[in-house]
Amino acid sequence: MPHALPGEHYVELVADGVDPDDHPGFPARIDDIPLRASRFGARARLRADVLPFIQRWMLDNPALGTELQLDPADSHAPDGQALTLRTSGIGWERTLKIWPDNDGLYELCGDTTWFLQLSVPSMTAATIKSIHRKLVKPSNLLPEPGEVLVKLADSQIAFPAIVDERPWGRAEVPYFRPQIAKIVSAWLNYVHITLDDAYSRTYWEGDTLIVVESNTAALEGCHPDHLEPGTDGRYAIGWRGWAWEIA
Repeated sequence: MPHALPGEHYVELVADGVDPDDHPGFPARIDDIPLRASRFGARARLRADVLPFIQRWMLDNPALGTELQLDPADSHAPDGQALTLRTSGIGWERTLKIWPDNDGLYELCGDTTWFLQLSVPSMTAATIKSIHRKLVKPSNLLPEPGEVLVKLADSQIAFPAIVDERPWGRAEVPYFRPQIAKIVSAWLNYVHITLDDAYSRTYWEGDTLIVVESNTAALEGCHPDHLEPGTDGRYAIGWRGWAWEIA
């Protein structure tokens, strides 16, 4: 699977009848447009080299009822190769031709049978659980001087952090050192697949933590949060409205 290039994020296709654990993340560009809810989810623009991976996933999931094919190159087609998208159901079929835009990207959006939403790089459930077992241990969660234990209001596990004396709204604002930020990141991915998919998902790009909020992932024009370390090296994970509280 290609990795996201600068300016790209990851999207996944969601549909009924498809294994919820089999939604790989495909790199795509999400344009900066006003946020709005859409029953077709996010709108993405994809590179040509990403399309074969989506095509293979669709073939592996025939219940989706959707096929994607990049047409052969044609010297008489000055606008480039067309992308053919076929969607079928009981007694109906629809074919859509998509041409590359000025950036050479193909715009894809959902329909009444499937939709797109922001996602994370593809990772198996077994790998997520393995990372969680390795990192989320009581011995790794001991507070250092100046830290207190904080937890989300609906969880049992607590993480050491420095807490802002001026909370955001009614919630505490915790700042996690890098080692703990990696543990929080692993824990969020774990509870997303094992407890409640309302929890956010995360991934790392160098020292930047990318947070994909589940409640906005399908909004058209939505981007994930990019959390950079502060001057003290700490990360303010969930500082905008997450229900952090002192444990």
